[in-house]
Amino acid sequence: MLRKMVAGFWGIVLGFTGCVSTQTYKRAQSETAICQTDKQSLARQIEDLNKEKAALVQSESDKEAELAKLKGTYDEVVGNLKGEISSGQIQVTQLKDKLTLNMVEKILFNSGQAQVKESGQKVLDSIAAALKNVQDKDIRVEGYTDNVALSPKLKDRFPTNWELSTARATNVVRYLEEKDGLDPSHLIAAGFGQYHPLSTNDTPEGRAQNRRIDIVLVPHEVSGSAANVHVTQSAAQAIQAPTPAPTAVDTSTPSTSGQAPEEIPHMVPAQ
Repeated sequence: MLRKMVAGFWGIVLGFTGCVSTQTYKRAQSETAICQTDKQSLARQIEDLNKEKAALVQSESDKEAELAKLKGTYDEVVGNLKGEISSGQIQVTQLKDKLTLNMVEKILFNSGQAQVKESGQKVLDSIAAALKNVQDKDIRVEGYTDNVALSPKLKDRFPTNWELSTARATNVVRYLEEKDGLDPSHLIAAGFGQYHPLSTNDTPEGRAQNRRIDIVLVPHEVSGSAANVHVTQSAAQAIQAPTPAPTAVDTSTPSTSGQAPEEIPHMVPAQ
């Protein structure tokens, strides 16, 4: 009898131990599965992070290459225009990926006129030689005036400074396309009128600074912002050239902030 009781006791013990071992095994299996899932998730995260890192490295490399190319363009422009730059008639600035050439009115135009004069054409030829190989930028030509009202004899051609600034920018664009062979799909003409002065309009010197043409290299995508436009016929009529003039457009109201915004009041993408 005692032997049977001992045997039964050990049977119970062994059975209980077996149950515990099974539960432990199943729990270990579950934890292993969870660890495996976590491991796979972490592996995917590491892979994604490595891809992001590679993309950032490539982006940084591309940006450095773009800046180096722009620096080369800057150096070429400066080299071609040493005389005009040293005399203060042209200023060339590079801010990150944006290159700007600022030219006072008298370099390109006679007072109150929109046709590029002969000496101005030579300046544009020098600029175009440096910009001809720029493929990944748009060349935006921006016209500005002072706040002096146009004389009555000019008002038939240019009712306001809007039309004069737009006509000047358009004529520069057309010269760069037709005479210097720049790609018209990368050219934009923009007229800002009198509303974005660099200096005061209260002095002759200040007004002279405000009557200017800026040539700006901007990302190529900017040209798409000319999609919604309305026609300003008088600016197109003011342009006297052998082929039909591009259409001037108006996409915003004047600002008196003193700073030229990214949005373009009068924009003419060359056709």
